[in-house]
Amino acid sequence: MSTQPQQAKQVGIKTDLRENAMGLPGVLMQGIATIAPAFSILAAFVFTVSLAGLVTPWAYLIAAIILAIQALSTAQVAKEFPSAGGWYTWIARTLEPRTGFLAGWVFTIWLPPVGALTFAFLAKTVLEPAIKQYYGVTIYWWIYVIIGLALVTWWAFAGIKVSERLMIITGVIEIVLMVALAISGLARPGPGGFNASSFSFSNFSHAPNMFLAIVFTIFAYSGWEATGPIAEESRNPKKLIPLGLIGSVLVLMVYEVFASWGYLVGIGTRKAGSIPTATAWPVATLAQHLWAGAWILLLFALLNSTIAVSIACFNGGTRTWYAMGRSGVLPAWLGKVSPTRKTPDNAITLELLVNVVAFALAIIFGVANVFFTWALTITLGLILMYILSNIGVMKYYLGEARSRFNPFLHGVIPVVATVAVGYVGYKSVVPLPAAPVKWAPIIFVVYMLIGIVILIYLRIRGRDEWLGKAGLAMAEPDVAAPEEAT
Repeated sequence: MSTQPQQAKQVGIKTDLRENAMGLPGVLMQGIATIAPAFSILAAFVFTVSLAGLVTPWAYLIAAIILAIQALSTAQVAKEFPSAGGWYTWIARTLEPRTGFLAGWVFTIWLPPVGALTFAFLAKTVLEPAIKQYYGVTIYWWIYVIIGLALVTWWAFAGIKVSERLMIITGVIEIVLMVALAISGLARPGPGGFNASSFSFSNFSHAPNMFLAIVFTIFAYSGWEATGPIAEESRNPKKLIPLGLIGSVLVLMVYEVFASWGYLVGIGTRKAGSIPTATAWPVATLAQHLWAGAWILLLFALLNSTIAVSIACFNGGTRTWYAMGRSGVLPAWLGKVSPTRKTPDNAITLELLVNVVAFALAIIFGVANVFFTWALTITLGLILMYILSNIGVMKYYLGEARSRFNPFLHGVIPVVATVAVGYVGYKSVVPLPAAPVKWAPIIFVVYMLIGIVILIYLRIRGRDEWLGKAGLAMAEPDVAAPEEAT
């Protein structure tokens, strides 16, 4: 039975979170920090070059164009239905509540385990070996994970304003340092000299697997969608959330393309083929060559990036759970909020537990194996979520909001975005990548089947009251007080 008529009569819901807490800088940095500028390019630079070779900047550019089109499509519903549920609410409202649940289900394996997996991957592959090699000190990778998660959890409980300030500070630091390294590489190029060969179409034929490179650079950009769940804590969410969705992709597009080009030129375009087999971490070698002892700033930028993405993912993951708990599809205790700090404490606690599980999996199966398998798994989930959102945009503007239908924004853009992300999804699994990453599609299918089983259970038990609440957006927020607006 459709719940749309009942939903349409609702004027909105009053949030228990801290209204008007975040302005445009914080909203924009929520998306940027979740993308993790330093981590996204440095932690996977060698892997991306192994797939795209000299034309790696093209992989970042093509992925960004695809996601910018997707972000523009998503913004069409974000401006209509601001909610902490984000994609869960948008798809539930424009398509069908149970479909919206599946979007929230995807978010459950996307944002919550990010802290443990990014800290583990960074520490295991970069920090531990680098500190040991250059300083003769062994700081085991799991120590970084434990300390990092403890700090991020503490800040999450402290409130959204604390998170906003930390994201802005750490985000700006990492971007400035990474851009500075790219500029240094262009100013002092390696073998091959200063050139733009990375942008030559003729070099596409030398890319070992460009499509898979685009898939993993789409994963590198993943995070812009995490802007949606902070709607109820932002000022003027109908304006700022769409700006955050689109703006975070565009800012990182310029950054990723420029930085990857600068690193390739600095290392030497003639040596691009040897980057995947280098015994030392190529970007660290570049930083040591260009900055001497100051190369340690590279590790500092990566640590900043991991902290920022973990904070942002705690924000996005917990707010999605809060909205799902509030509507009743997840346990109601997830929708409880601290009366003083206005934080979803139970959701934060659950997110910490999910990180503990992810940490345990990394220990058992290996950090890199878990990280890259998870990466492809959530990429497939995000692609499904994007497609559902695009269908929802067309359905909503061709039906309920017909008077505001724009053929380009609500017709062409969603169709183009769906075709683009759908094709990338197909190429990511055909042919299957090497083990263990090849198990990602199976893991994704099993995980989604579990979600469907949950929906069947709720239906059998007669617990359908959440269907009328899943698509509810927030009421118009209160006008910020003068002291809050400064």
